[in-house]
Amino acid sequence: MRRQSKWRDSISFFYMLTAGILLLSACGKTGQGGRNAGTDEQIGADFEYQYIAESEEGYYFWEPMTESQFYPRLMFMDKESGRVVPLCNKPDCPHEGEECNAYYPKMTLGEDGIDRIDRYYLQYYEGNLYAVGFSSDGYAALFRIKGDGSEWEISTKLYRTDYASTNIWESPSVLINNGYVYFIDNKQTNMELERIPVGGGTAETVYEGDSHATFTDVHRLEGHDGAVFFQAVSFFDETSDYRSGALYRYDTASGQCRLIKEGIYGPYSVQNDFVYYGSGEGLCRYSIQEDTTEILSEASMDVPNITLTQDYIILCDQRGDGELIFYDYEGTKITSVSDEWEPRWYYGGNSRMLFAECWGGSYSAPCCLDLTCPLEQLQWKELKAD
Repeated sequence: MRRQSKWRDSISFFYMLTAGILLLSACGKTGQGGRNAGTDEQIGADFEYQYIAESEEGYYFWEPMTESQFYPRLMFMDKESGRVVPLCNKPDCPHEGEECNAYYPKMTLGEDGIDRIDRYYLQYYEGNLYAVGFSSDGYAALFRIKGDGSEWEISTKLYRTDYASTNIWESPSVLINNGYVYFIDNKQTNMELERIPVGGGTAETVYEGDSHATFTDVHRLEGHDGAVFFQAVSFFDETSDYRSGALYRYDTASGQCRLIKEGIYGPYSVQNDFVYYGSGEGLCRYSIQEDTTEILSEASMDVPNITLTQDYIILCDQRGDGELIFYDYEGTKITSVSDEWEPRWYYGGNSRMLFAECWGGSYSAPCCLDLTCPLEQLQWKELKAD
């Protein structure tokens, strides 16, 4: 039953580990129709974090680390064939050493020309891949990588770090949108959202929190229809009691930043001027235009991760048993997926495929869920490179 609600829910922060993903062979599409049936191209992919880069031809992702392979390869999966290969264009390359283009160099402090690329962000933008890392002259930087892996270079220096003196490195949160790199220095006590043109230039501040706060966390950048959405939570004492936390929208054309709604602390997703989110009250939908909140389902789930597809609202209880629950856009539960492969870190996806890092009982591995299969056959499957 739907009802209007004013609410406040608890804070939840998720910390992500490794990334890996992709897809297997397609099944016959089920005939489920929903609120957005027929508009799949407008919806596109809905990823909770920028760990997966989607292009027109396929997906890019970092191979998981193993005991014998601490510096993993950058992988590519072709959408048409489903084949997964290292991102390397060298003929007859065995893809087993650092001579392979799919490998990227680790940090070697003090050695000129050696840079570090972290696996905490990957995005495809206008024909190139972008990753974040640390430049040899001490900057947090955005790296540009050709789509075939043949070349990589520094695209944009974001800000100078203190790595040389502290030996502590933390990747910035990054999102490319409409020609700008939006970034957050995660080592700041009171974080700010800044932007700088792709390719370099002068950075400008998009959002800065209350200067009286003990700590301000800015996170969960998402781009939608010419705008960048993000969350900010400010703490005012050392007990972690908070005074403010909200969802904001920055309009990239006008340069205006405005508050959307207070009290949205956990994962969210935006579509067609609606914000979908989980709270202690259930699955909620907030209308930006009407400033009203509907509770679509009162099923108890503590701030789950949310993915919006053509037919479904999909929730992943990542902090619980990893169960995946499918709702239609009226809030009716359709099905759930729970098996021996349990999502440890859920990444979201699109109307055809979902991705996660799953736990199989004795080890974790990248997994995928093929949404073109009949609902009763949905299962997480381990993703293995060819």
